[in-house]
Amino acid sequence: MAEARHQIAFEQTGLGSILKQNQLVIPPNQRDYAWDAELQVSQLFQDFARAINDGDYFLGTIVTIPQENGNLEVVDGQQRLATTAILLAAIRDYLRERNESVLVESINNEFLTGIDRTMRERISKLTLNISNNELFNKIVTGNRDDLTVSGASNERLMAAYEKATSHVRNIVAGLDPKDHGDLLNEWVSFIEREALVVLLKVPNGADAYKMFETLNDRGLRTSQADLVKNYLFGRSGRRLNEVNSRWMYMRGALETIDDEIIIDFLRHSLIVLRGHVREAGVFDAVQDVVRSETAAVTFSSTLETLANTYVATFNPEHEKWNTYPDSVRRSIVVFNLFNIRPMRPLILATAARMSEREVSNVFQFLVSLGVRLIIASTTRSGSIEIPLAYTAHAVFDGSIDSAAKLREALTTIIPKDQEFKDGVEHARVSNAPLARYYLRSLEMAAKDESQPWFIPMDDRSVINLEHVLPKKPEGNWPQFNADEVQLYSTRLGNLALLRASENSDLHSASFQDKKLILAASPYLLTSQIAEAEDWTPESIIQRQKTLAQLALRTWPVT
Repeated sequence: MAEARHQIAFEQTGLGSILKQNQLVIPPNQRDYAWDAELQVSQLFQDFARAINDGDYFLGTIVTIPQENGNLEVVDGQQRLATTAILLAAIRDYLRERNESVLVESINNEFLTGIDRTMRERISKLTLNISNNELFNKIVTGNRDDLTVSGASNERLMAAYEKATSHVRNIVAGLDPKDHGDLLNEWVSFIEREALVVLLKVPNGADAYKMFETLNDRGLRTSQADLVKNYLFGRSGRRLNEVNSRWMYMRGALETIDDEIIIDFLRHSLIVLRGHVREAGVFDAVQDVVRSETAAVTFSSTLETLANTYVATFNPEHEKWNTYPDSVRRSIVVFNLFNIRPMRPLILATAARMSEREVSNVFQFLVSLGVRLIIASTTRSGSIEIPLAYTAHAVFDGSIDSAAKLREALTTIIPKDQEFKDGVEHARVSNAPLARYYLRSLEMAAKDESQPWFIPMDDRSVINLEHVLPKKPEGNWPQFNADEVQLYSTRLGNLALLRASENSDLHSASFQDKKLILAASPYLLTSQIAEAEDWTPESIIQRQKTLAQLALRTWPVT
């Protein structure tokens, strides 16, 4: 049995009870107060108002790490706790105006503030980060003399208090003033006992990180990033400002892709630096890499550099590619279409370390490999993730410096020609953009055009995807029963490209009605369909065999 200090404790309790029973601390370098008064703050207050007559209301999980001094470090839940404290402060301030001194004293002393005997002053029971704590403390303690608001996050804090003040007045509007105290006291009791959360106490940051990985809920990836950042900052010592500046640059660059991509980037960066790292192992890996002030600075510098390259691998128009062959930009478009996550570290390492010509060669190979892996249905398999990860590391450390060496390193996971051909012969494609990509590339190969593996155009107003056998035949396809329609309508052999103007009137028309349009199509593979006397399961199977043979020429790996 694990020792108690290694166990995760949890309890269901009210948000107000957490404030009442604990001294809570937001790590100094955790993100700022972020809730918008007209969005999340207003929504929370409205939810409270709806739930107060209905009983319990569940607000998710609050994650904390107990500290040696008895405080709870809040890892996830800052926004909910701070906003609830602000609402309680607004209730207290209104009751003070009504001379409800006993209720004011209760809210103030039980939920909002305590006494710091060392400093001999009243302090908030919740301490926010460096940017927000001074203003938050003044709001919560009611000491708003010489109040200054600077910075976007403090403006959000002040707006939240103003929204809370307005909300309190709305609660009591139209009631006899003598009843205001009773009603607001009901709100305090609701917040204390019925605005429920699960309070988790985890032993350390690594356990918290792994728990977030397990929960995999919205917003928790941001909390994972905060844990990593706080650890890194904690190791940066006298060079905190330098590390902070580099982290902010990294975060700013990554947010141009997605504001929750930081954890993916950290993992992919650690992979190129160290080899395979599990999703749940990012925090542990950072701890292994960063053990000193110097290591914190070095790691943050590496992240800053890699972030720019990582962003470029998602953006074909990025300035990094200005001097590269144009094929590199087109490859990136295809990578974004595929979105094969285990391949991302290898793309990053290649872009960061190889010459411009070799980047082009490797990207061409990875496009073909990506198609083969998708067709073989192995893109989510650990059997490809680990070899891709260690190959990415080998590229980054210089052991692999060419497309030829990279192909050799990945030999074990490349679907061979026969396997790929068999996969194409039986492929069903429900993803329309992917189907259009396959057909356009096959079309270019059929016409012996160069670089058929790239996307020549993805404008759906010009090119449409036609299901020759419609997914909803509407009685026009008696040669197929209902089961056969479901089986064959999304087969690759049943799909064709048509110009949008030609496709608009076909819908569920019969094959004989479609033949004239198909025969006149400028797309070779589409016009060939019209050569069939009728469209049957055998016709679809035969066409797909033809496309499978062509696929070997379209996506070569040698």
